[in-house]
Amino acid sequence: MGETMTSGHIHRAALKRLFEVLGNDVEELEELRGDYVEDAPALARRISEAASKGDWTALRIAAHTLKSNAHDFGATRLSELCAFLEKACYHGGPADADALAEGIAQEEEAARKALLDVSFEDIARPSPDA
Repeated sequence: MGETMTSGHIHRAALKRLFEVLGNDVEELEELRGDYVEDAPALARRISEAASKGDWTALRIAAHTLKSNAHDFGATRLSELCAFLEKACYHGGPADADALAEGIAQEEEAARKALLDVSFEDIARPSPDA
């Protein structure tokens, strides 16, 4: 898995940065993860609902929020998909909004599961090359 990845869906370096921003507080990181795990599926559902209605404003807002949250927790692929969708909403909406929303829902679930498998005690340990 290496230093940069904790799984195929979560980048360890992003988690380390977030951990440092939180003053190296594992409990705070755990609490934020809990918030993310609770909020991310609802955001993915909002994306899907807005895509099916062609509501580009609601779609853009939900994609932006999930993008930012995913980025903070190192879910890079999810963040990139949301960024693409968000940008498309500024240009009249994507032609394949439903397919993009489905891809985001799948990536959100995979990233959330991977994040739940991360031991923050391991993130808190100094890396061997430090």
